[in-house]
Amino acid sequence: MNELFDKLILQILFTVLICASLIFYKYAHGIFYPSTRQHFLKRFYPTKNSSDTLHFFSRIIGIGIIFSEFSFNLSTGIGLAILDFFAKAIFGFFLYLISLYIIDSIVLFNFEYKDEVLKRKNNAYSVVTLAQSIGIAFILKTVLQTSGTSIVMLIFLWLFSMVLIGFASKTFPLMSKMSFNRQLIQKSIPLSFSYLGFFWGWVLIITSALDHKLINIKWYGIQVVLKILLSLIVLPIFTKGLKLIFRIYDEKDDKNAQDHSDEVDQIDLGYGVYEGSLFFTSCFLTIVITNRVFFGTFYPTF
Repeated sequence: MNELFDKLILQILFTVLICASLIFYKYAHGIFYPSTRQHFLKRFYPTKNSSDTLHFFSRIIGIGIIFSEFSFNLSTGIGLAILDFFAKAIFGFFLYLISLYIIDSIVLFNFEYKDEVLKRKNNAYSVVTLAQSIGIAFILKTVLQTSGTSIVMLIFLWLFSMVLIGFASKTFPLMSKMSFNRQLIQKSIPLSFSYLGFFWGWVLIITSALDHKLINIKWYGIQVVLKILLSLIVLPIFTKGLKLIFRIYDEKDDKNAQDHSDEVDQIDLGYGVYEGSLFFTSCFLTIVITNRVFFGTFYPTF
């Protein structure tokens, strides 16, 4: 009974420590994103600006996802366990914030938080940032898990993953028939849903490629690249297959409809859901082929 009571006290203590570390994250976020400092350091009212609420809570969800990878190992003592946790947490904070800054610079270089969120209350912009905040958090969680206790491996995997997601984010025009910049300026919610499925789909592919044992950096990198190349081969097959099996017809494939869509900027919400859901589902099915096919002794060894 005393042992259970002691464990409960320690778990409550660690809960308080996690809350204390979130205070550091709040101030660190204000340093990297000065324009959001007034919300992270002052009272925040969720009902005042829905666009700002989406942006604000996407960052909180992201840090929660990263924290789910951390642990307390009491076998080395309480003091070392707490020190180890704070070291990993602080390092994870900075990697996460730097990653968000990089991906925002790649995708949203024409847009500013103050203009789109505080002035224009652009919900489409906030959904795009939500997709990136949560997606980057899952990538970083995989990187932390794969690298283990090695700082060198962690830095290598983080840089490698950022290069992959950076290149992947630039392929949106190949997947979507919508103009990203023009539609985002027009606060297009269909565009944001399409990008949400697109970005999370790429996160699935990249995390599944990164999620295997790291022994040799060279062969690890080759395996990751080969898995992504295999995904690029399999992904269009699933996309076409889903459209044929469920008889999904894209009106924009018709030339007259395409010409009409260029004249009319308003795009139906259903089209954005269609694009994002189709790509996201295809990515889910793709990782079955790239990560869930185990040959075992199917091919005999000589």
